[in-house]
Amino acid sequence: MNLPDTLRLNEFGFYEIKQKPTPEELSDYYAQRYYQENLTTYQASYPPEELEHIEGKLKLRHWVLGDLRSQSTSATDSTAAEATNLAQLSGGTFLDIGCGEGWALDYFKRQGWEVLGLDFSSFSLEKFHPALRTRLRTGDLYEELEKLTQAGQQFDVLWLDNVLEHVLEPADLLRLCRALVTPNGVLMVDVPNDFSALQQHLLESGHIDRPFWVVLPDHLSYFNQTGLRNLAAATGWRVSKIIGDQPIDLNLLNPATNYVMDRAAGKAAHRARVEQDNLLLRTASLRAIAAYYEAMAGVGLGRSIVAFLQPE
Repeated sequence: MNLPDTLRLNEFGFYEIKQKPTPEELSDYYAQRYYQENLTTYQASYPPEELEHIEGKLKLRHWVLGDLRSQSTSATDSTAAEATNLAQLSGGTFLDIGCGEGWALDYFKRQGWEVLGLDFSSFSLEKFHPALRTRLRTGDLYEELEKLTQAGQQFDVLWLDNVLEHVLEPADLLRLCRALVTPNGVLMVDVPNDFSALQQHLLESGHIDRPFWVVLPDHLSYFNQTGLRNLAAATGWRVSKIIGDQPIDLNLLNPATNYVMDRAAGKAAHRARVEQDNLLLRTASLRAIAAYYEAMAGVGLGRSIVAFLQPE
């Protein structure tokens, strides 16, 4: 694969931008422009099927968290087992780093958790979950995490949902998280699955004419599973589980659904992904869905890498 000259392969095995912005430039971008100038992929409003999709993904990840924390269960019925796993991780402490619109904060608060969110800006959270404004601290993420560390706070679950690819030094962020997790806690990391074998095939076979996943200045790092595992190990974490998600990039093999070469096809591809996920979440057990997405990750598919890390 021809590497864009703006990127380099780092010591962990994932790609990162060569010329990074200053901390001040990055802070200003997210605090003053990212949401306000509609530079994010977030939507102004969400139809019911999108809200169902958001809720379903959070419920699945909640189940995985409970499954990791439970050593065994006496439940034999699959429905009872799922309820047991969800109950394994209820009423704990939850820190969402880069909480954006506040969907995860709202979900875990409804499950009885004590929640706290950090973000550069309150703009998006105030739009979708204004009642959670008192649970939000705004400012530089690193500085806010340092304050929590100095105060001796720790959390049962830390949440990094599409954040790690945006920060200047991912290793520093994971080290800060390591100091804030309880001994049996979990860090959930969701990053885009970039420079995958599928993407390489799409470029080499001419299905796409550019590495569409390289988006500057939004994404400063471009992760693969190997690079993420190496980064986790170097910062005091072990990878307990990795799952993927619906492999929307398979649409790029079909000229009729190739949303990179025909942007008009993008909305239909996204709607199909949402409908597929929602159907699974309505009809299958959470255990089966987790196994399905874990298998997706195992063969390198999925637009995202969702890793569950625990203290080494």
